[in-house]
Amino acid sequence: MFDESLIPVYDGTDFTITKEEVVVSASEVDWVVNKETKSILRYKDDQFHFYYNDDTLGRLLTGDCITCGWDSKIADLYSGLAWGDILVLGLGLGVLPEYIKVNKNPTSIDVIESDNEVITVVDWLSSDINVINANEFTYTPVKTYDIIICELWAENTDITQDHKDSLLANYSSHLKSGGAILIPINSEILS
Repeated sequence: MFDESLIPVYDGTDFTITKEEVVVSASEVDWVVNKETKSILRYKDDQFHFYYNDDTLGRLLTGDCITCGWDSKIADLYSGLAWGDILVLGLGLGVLPEYIKVNKNPTSIDVIESDNEVITVVDWLSSDINVINANEFTYTPVKTYDIIICELWAENTDITQDHKDSLLANYSSHLKSGGAILIPINSEILS
């Protein structure tokens, strides 16, 4: 997704960015395994929450790849929604907002990230993606959105009803008519 030379190896307070060889394709016919070096952001206190520098995450979370894994119902979440003003909760390596910018042609993209260190380090995003340092659950937007995407959890079992209630209470009044708050990892629209 991003040019790997733009992403430094980093050992921060709460997270690391490492370079690792990952399998990108394999052939059972001639047993050829193709690997690439990719950056991976991992949180130190959470073994399951990590981000690869790979557009598969963007394709999955926007419903553009129903054969990439997870649930084909993710694509249904976006049915009838406009890719106008977009809010993403959680930055990671920036792959999701960058994927949306490049492939969905939105009017605007705002990202809420509570970890200032992540914001400081992830400096390879397109300049028209607006990153806001704030708590994802309590930030009060200054505008309304067509789509709000919640990318805050590693596993759908991490999501509690309190999380959903908090997000709904905080963001529902900041949706445009016909807009939606989505939790793609859970194939869920909050309402």
